[in-house]
Amino acid sequence: MNNKPLLSIAILTWNRAPYLENLLNNILPQAKELKEKVEICISNNGSTDNTREVVMEFKEKYPGLIKYNENKENLGFDRNLLKVMEMSIGSFIWTFGDDDDIVENGLKEVVEFIKKIPKENVGLITLKGEAYFIDKQTRKKIIYYNSLDKKHSEIYKIDKKDIFFRFVEYMSISTLLFNNKTVKKIFREDKDIIEKEIGDVSIHALIYSLMFLKYPHIKGITFNKKIVYSELAYHKPFIEDRLRANYEMPKKLYHVMISNKYMDDYYVPLFVKKDKELRRAFVIDMMVLRAFDSFNYVSYSDCLRLFFQYAVFIDALLFSLVFSILFLIPGKVLRFMYKVLLMIRCGKKWRKQWQFITSYNSQQLGGARRSADTDDIAN
Repeated sequence: MNNKPLLSIAILTWNRAPYLENLLNNILPQAKELKEKVEICISNNGSTDNTREVVMEFKEKYPGLIKYNENKENLGFDRNLLKVMEMSIGSFIWTFGDDDDIVENGLKEVVEFIKKIPKENVGLITLKGEAYFIDKQTRKKIIYYNSLDKKHSEIYKIDKKDIFFRFVEYMSISTLLFNNKTVKKIFREDKDIIEKEIGDVSIHALIYSLMFLKYPHIKGITFNKKIVYSELAYHKPFIEDRLRANYEMPKKLYHVMISNKYMDDYYVPLFVKKDKELRRAFVIDMMVLRAFDSFNYVSYSDCLRLFFQYAVFIDALLFSLVFSILFLIPGKVLRFMYKVLLMIRCGKKWRKQWQFITSYNSQQLGGARRSADTDDIAN
């Protein structure tokens, strides 16, 4: 590839050769049509399956499109993400998980979108996606979430408060496109910050948070169109894993940002407020799991230990108290309370939300555990 590509698709993978093969079959025919505008970068995080063989077959079939790195050992998600971003030379880096896919002609639409925007002033582009699972009995598709925002136009500017505080919405790496020039500058100038937090926070969230704090003039924009989709695997939700994913990780990120040298005084009280809200959100999460008989945990003592290991003391006391009390409240009572809450919050749409919640939770009971450390993006 002689010319600098417009877009680098940076794929992280580890021991999921079938998923990677499916993704490459999905994405490479689209990339081939775009010729020099796209490159595919793959970083294999020390896989012990046939990942290398899968990539080599595609390199032979699509010469000049794939750049490949193989780590001698598993470096963890964060270091592998940094590795694949370092490999990328496109104007924008589209980070991508190995179990997601792009809709038909989606890659072309993204490339055309990038060609129209002022690249120097845009630090982050977010895309919209859909996740679903297949009902085990009916084989029908049940939508878990669709992030299309019907209240906005096809292109709109991202509110920086959303980037900082709507943590879950920006957790999927497959919907994020980073300005390569800006990111590489952060890698050079803020290496100490990134190195210190590797393994403790979601590194991609730290990167885009640093970007918007350090460069206030940089914009984030959303391409409000479904581009990415994925089929979810069934899994049992465990209290310990929810604690780490929905409380510990965002809490650590908020604390890192509050003490960051680029922090604007305007955002400090907002970070503090959101930090406190994590406590309530996790309590509600535990109550919902109990209501739908998904109250899974490794052991009672393990939960209590982790509460005090990962939560601040006052939060750990509250979590321990709620966790213990929930054993005494029948699930039927909690389900009724949750139904009433949905009626109040969702109005006439509560039935649809209730049907989804009940169906989704009943399907999960037969799944395997998926921990926060080995989640879909932990490649």
